Amino acid sequence: MKKNRQENQKAGSRVIRHSIPGNILFWLKIYWKWEPGVVLLAGLEVVLGSLVPLVGIYLPKLVLDLLAGNVTAAVLIRTLGMWGILTALLYGVRNGINGKYFLQNSVRAYLGLDLFFKSLRVSYEIPESEEGKKTYQEALGVMEGGDWSASSKTFVSTQAILLNMLRFALYSTVLGVLNPWILLVLLALSLLNVLVIEKGLRFEESMREREAQHSRHWNYILSAMGNMTAAKDVRIFGMHPWLGGIRDRVIGEMEADKRSYQKLHNWKYAMNGLIGLVRDLAAYGYLIYCVSAGQIGVSDFVLYFGAVTGFSGFVTGILYQVGDLKSARNATDYYRAYMALPEEISEEASYAAVESKKDYGFHSNDMWKSEKEKHVGEAPDIRFEDVSFSYKKEDGSPGEKILEHFNLTIAPGEKLALVGVNGAGKTTLVKLLCGLYRPDEGRILVNGRSREDMTPQEWYSLLSVVFQEQLILPVTIAENISLQRREETDDGRAWAALEKAGLTETFSRQKLDLDTFMGKTISPRGIELSGGQQQRLMLARALYKDAPVLVLDEPTAALDPIAESQVYEKYLEHSRGKTAIFISHRLASTRFSDRIILLDQGRIQEEGTHEQLMERGGAYAHMYQVQSSYYEKNEEQRNRIAGAEM
Repeated sequence: MKKNRQENQKAGSRVIRHSIPGNILFWLKIYWKWEPGVVLLAGLEVVLGSLVPLVGIYLPKLVLDLLAGNVTAAVLIRTLGMWGILTALLYGVRNGINGKYFLQNSVRAYLGLDLFFKSLRVSYEIPESEEGKKTYQEALGVMEGGDWSASSKTFVSTQAILLNMLRFALYSTVLGVLNPWILLVLLALSLLNVLVIEKGLRFEESMREREAQHSRHWNYILSAMGNMTAAKDVRIFGMHPWLGGIRDRVIGEMEADKRSYQKLHNWKYAMNGLIGLVRDLAAYGYLIYCVSAGQIGVSDFVLYFGAVTGFSGFVTGILYQVGDLKSARNATDYYRAYMALPEEISEEASYAAVESKKDYGFHSNDMWKSEKEKHVGEAPDIRFEDVSFSYKKEDGSPGEKILEHFNLTIAPGEKLALVGVNGAGKTTLVKLLCGLYRPDEGRILVNGRSREDMTPQEWYSLLSVVFQEQLILPVTIAENISLQRREETDDGRAWAALEKAGLTETFSRQKLDLDTFMGKTISPRGIELSGGQQQRLMLARALYKDAPVLVLDEPTAALDPIAESQVYEKYLEHSRGKTAIFISHRLASTRFSDRIILLDQGRIQEEGTHEQLMERGGAYAHMYQVQSSYYEKNEEQRNRIAGAEM
């Protein structure tokens, strides 16, 4: 188990440097998978694209030869007409193939979806880790940037290289007939461009990490600008100058990067232009000499002149396109590394769990239980046996132990409160229970079955969890309750959950229904719920799932003590017959619980009922007395305000 967890945590940082040919084959397979027509059309475009310029340089020679041969007007018109029709067909078909661009763009959307769903199938510890986040962000480069994304650049550059290589072969044949030495001189001068392009690529590689950091800063600023939750603080505390300074600094850093790139590009284009000028002057000088010496005619001069001009462009194009392939390699390597991560949930199972529950015979309250889990019952026995856990450091080495040889048994149907100050290990314990983390040592059992003996879907089916960070999506209320597609949501069950959560009166007063959208991101008619109402919606979600274990991970941290107590009473009311675990650093939930566990630095410091712990007068009693005095003052203040209003 410990080995598996270490493998998962290291997996996010395993980025293998693949060869350019290897990446080309990888992307061809991707494009063939999603849009095979794009690959076929690209191959046809390579063939036609090589013929079009060849016709373009041969046609002037043909015209001059015909004129020099004193052919009749009819022959001239017939010959030029046939060549004109051929040229028009080639251009027309080639330009028509450009319509593949829209199909090619659709592949980027598929890549983004693939990457996102992959992040849901790997171990939770990977996307949560810093290395996992970095790999994911870098992998997004295969789709971000439009035509400059790694996927597009690789595909387009590969096609362009094949096209230019075919053109190079055809034009080399033409120039080789004139003089093989002129061909070697042109190649030698073109290779000087390689040194210039390589220097540019090394510079871009050295700037990549710096650029990525500045991009993360800028993306955060953009997201923060649209975050209305910060608008009040910005105004009241006069944060404009400070935030403006941060914005200007980040923009300045990005502008400095752009200036560095601009200087490099100016130098690169100037050097390549100078090399190209020397190369072309040498070739044109030789052609002029051949004409003056009578070695070639005027029509041949026109043909070779066009070949030299095209040849230079093809060689330079190949070099630039190889540079594009190298610049796209980084994002491709990260994407391949992320997509190669080991999965906890298979692709087939992940889709089946969402899309076709009916196919598995789920009905009513058994909807969230697999056949293997129906034996668990409504309130399973849960045991932590000698569990140890530590978060890994950035270098992958073990950090400080959060839990060490931790043991805990939760009886079926028990209402357990886990309390303690921030950092006591409560949330870590919850994530272990939820199967999001794996223990370094020990095991967690449900009715005697280990987490290792169950699939993630089976384990998740046991739990209804309300986390401190509320997940409220900009979709309908029905979808927010069921977390399924609208057509798969049971309306009767959803209304029943809302009624038990105490929201039907609010919905009736505001004339809301299950098809009302949450928030105004998608629908301008969407609604915004208060903090207490959001918590009741989370309760409705948990009741809709109707899992045998209810876990509340500090869901009321943002509420005042009185509202918090009311919410916990609701949770308790509807957790009968289930195992319920309440996690909080505030003690509103403890008096409703069958047993209280006080955690301190990952260890059980005190254990017992509320009355037992108060009688002992220990750390729990002290915490409760401090907090209850605050509750009492708060209640007295409310009563005074209510009396004054009356």
